[in-house]
Amino acid sequence: MTAAAGDVTLAHEVIAAVLIGLGFLAVFALAELWKRWAAPPVEWTRKLVHFAGGLIAATFPWVFASRWTVVALALTFLAIIWGTRRLGLLGSVHGVERKSEGGIYYPMAVLLVFLVGHDRPVFYLIAILALVVSDTLAALVGSTYGRQPYTVETDRRSLEGSAVFLLTTFLVTHLPLLLMADVDPLTSVLIALQLAILVTQFEAISLRGNDNLLVPVVTYYLLIKMTPRDAAHIADQLTAQLVIIALVGILAWRWWALTFSGAMALMLFLYGLWGLGGPEWVVGPGLALVGFFIARQSLTRHVGPPPGKYQVLALFYICIVASVLFLANNTLETLLPGVPAVLRFGDPLYTPFIGVVAGQLALIFIAQLQPFARHAPTWSRATVGSVAAAMALVIPVGLAAGPHGLTLAGAVLASAMAAGAAAFYLLVRRRRGWPRAPTWNIRLQALSTAVTAAVAVPIQLWWLDVL
Repeated sequence: MTAAAGDVTLAHEVIAAVLIGLGFLAVFALAELWKRWAAPPVEWTRKLVHFAGGLIAATFPWVFASRWTVVALALTFLAIIWGTRRLGLLGSVHGVERKSEGGIYYPMAVLLVFLVGHDRPVFYLIAILALVVSDTLAALVGSTYGRQPYTVETDRRSLEGSAVFLLTTFLVTHLPLLLMADVDPLTSVLIALQLAILVTQFEAISLRGNDNLLVPVVTYYLLIKMTPRDAAHIADQLTAQLVIIALVGILAWRWWALTFSGAMALMLFLYGLWGLGGPEWVVGPGLALVGFFIARQSLTRHVGPPPGKYQVLALFYICIVASVLFLANNTLETLLPGVPAVLRFGDPLYTPFIGVVAGQLALIFIAQLQPFARHAPTWSRATVGSVAAAMALVIPVGLAAGPHGLTLAGAVLASAMAAGAAAFYLLVRRRRGWPRAPTWNIRLQALSTAVTAAVAVPIQLWWLDVL
């Protein structure tokens, strides 16, 4: 590139940045004027900024040649949003009563997706449209016509809003893929349908505005994963996803142990195991889920219903340790080709994964039974029975999982993990001063399985002659 050409490019970037920046400022000013003159609900002015600003951001791959220009713009407006909130300004954006970090996540999401997707402008466009169009229409329809509400911890949504989000995300994915990308019509429909379902589920479990980050990032990631696949593969994955949704939905509806958003979180967890790992990774947690529902139903029949339902944060703590082990195993298999073959092809973390699933199920059994224990011997038998029942449900699945499943030694290690998690949990629970609130109880369950996993993983790697 000659110096003159470089000067022209730099001048173009500067002029484009100034015009785009003025456009964003005009959107803020319009929202503030609307708020002061007509006093609409703050959600409306907030969505105006969300929608209009997103349409401007959608043009970035065709406007800017340099990543650094977008970095500068995003950081500038991130500072503006953060500063005005601290100073109590820009009420058209920050005036909502609920706690939300969506204004901070928004420019972060645009920047992140542009940095990784500026050379795939169609994927970038779809990700931004899912954030801008789907989210805006869902919020407006849900707030105006929503008659079937559901909660995500302290946030409120509606089934009508989620349905609009699903339909809109399908359209903003299918049409650009069909018209602007080299994707045949059938594959485009299947990709759009599966992506819309997954992104709607992520939106349904998001908290405090983090959907502004989750929706575009997840959309872009799914496009990267799905578009190289043919229609038959996408159809198989979609079928598996719908089966998981139906089964979890039936169990949650039949026994009322999960909130709607909690069920969405569990569906995502199970489908992630299936889509990235295969049947052997999902059968163990699936049987654990069935065992939990049966035990809960039996407990309800004999001593009354356990208190409360599992929400999103509870599902997060229940699934987090198993998810970390699964993702670490998947990373060794797909993203780190230089590691030893036994790590890349042998599912080295499957044994600790099964141990964590069995341990977590045992802890849930114990937590469900604990309020009804009256005598120490009874409680001891209940603890041993909980651990034994969890191992009986989950460990045989690992042994039957084929060449990458559990060996007999692995079954012993997984069983020891379940027993160790129960022992650690009970020791900490009996400490004087430990909080008794349900939130702390579920955190302690996650900590207990994490401690046993931290001990078991080095043992497993030592058995594989890696350490």
